[in-house]
Amino acid sequence: MRVVGIIAEYNPLHNGHIYHLERAKALSSADFCVVVLSGNFVQRGEAACTDKFSRATWALRAGADLVLELPSVYAVAPAERFAAGGVRTLNATGVVTDLAFGCEAPDLRTLYQISDIIATEPPALQEAIKKHLSLGKSYPRARFDALSEYGVPKNMLAAIAQPNNILAVEYLGAIRKYAAGIEPLPIERIGTGYHSEDIVGEFASATAIRKAIVEGRNEILSTMPNFVGGPLLYDDQFIIPQEALSDVMLYSIRRMNTADLAALPDIAEGFENVLYRAVREARSLSEFYEKIKTKRYTLARCKRIVASALLGITTDQVRKLVQSREGSYLKVLGFRRQARVLISEIAKRKTAPLFLRNSDLEGCPAFIRQNVETDLLSTDILSYVTTQEIKRDLSGAVIL
Repeated sequence: MRVVGIIAEYNPLHNGHIYHLERAKALSSADFCVVVLSGNFVQRGEAACTDKFSRATWALRAGADLVLELPSVYAVAPAERFAAGGVRTLNATGVVTDLAFGCEAPDLRTLYQISDIIATEPPALQEAIKKHLSLGKSYPRARFDALSEYGVPKNMLAAIAQPNNILAVEYLGAIRKYAAGIEPLPIERIGTGYHSEDIVGEFASATAIRKAIVEGRNEILSTMPNFVGGPLLYDDQFIIPQEALSDVMLYSIRRMNTADLAALPDIAEGFENVLYRAVREARSLSEFYEKIKTKRYTLARCKRIVASALLGITTDQVRKLVQSREGSYLKVLGFRRQARVLISEIAKRKTAPLFLRNSDLEGCPAFIRQNVETDLLSTDILSYVTTQEIKRDLSGAVIL
């Protein structure tokens, strides 16, 4: 049995994702496709455009056979941890044979070369990274400049400067570290750039689509399947506005003391003191971000810190899951009826707990339960801030 895996957010699902999914299945000659999907909160440190069960349904209608939730500690995380979580989740099924990922340059050789350098991190490169970090740069920027200083060829530097290639390199590193039996399958991205806000033809970036949805521009309907575009554009209760979460996110930071703030993931060098002072001066979440973002602490990193505070994620919680033997868990968001044989095979081969219903939590290690409860909390929070009728975790998986 050949099973191709995809790590995704589908925020929202668009034609580029459909193309990627179809190419993944065709190039791998897979019998089944498993998607590991970010939950209610995504890597950029925001709530997804709509809840995880709706997006899991999109994935199934687009051709996925099984959708698993990416644990929140991996979903709301920098690229390295995001990639590691996705790869470990797929590997824990015991059945995934291929990992298909999008990239700007599908040249595996170049991506592997970059991945090798980053994985081995020679002493000279380590020192160069430290030097650039000391200049107040973000880690991705410091690493890029250090690689240039280290003598990495321009073609490799040009490749790693692209957003999807950055994740592709991290996927290769995670495969090498955690899932040597999984074959990487790069698929070249088509359409506009990752951060482009242009709507051109039938392909557009998720960034452009989210912006156009807020502006009510109906030309985006050509960039998505009807079952995605219609509800997002015309059903006011369907999309989750980011501003609906602003007050509760700001409160989640304001209620913390400096020790609590220091325990959040990705906090270092006394940044908790900056947060503590700024949150008492800011009158809105956007003003708070303006006060705290720097070259070192980018807006995306700041948003992830606040999302972690909202969900109660701590560095210790992340460490326990990352360092555990299981490394992840298999929480089913949805599946196609014909994929029952796939789930049965996973039940036999899995190396991490499989959750089809909440009763499956019984007997699990405490740190696994803690992480699942974080995922459940994310649904409770969305239910509180939106008028949308959100499917609750207790009600089980979506079945098509």
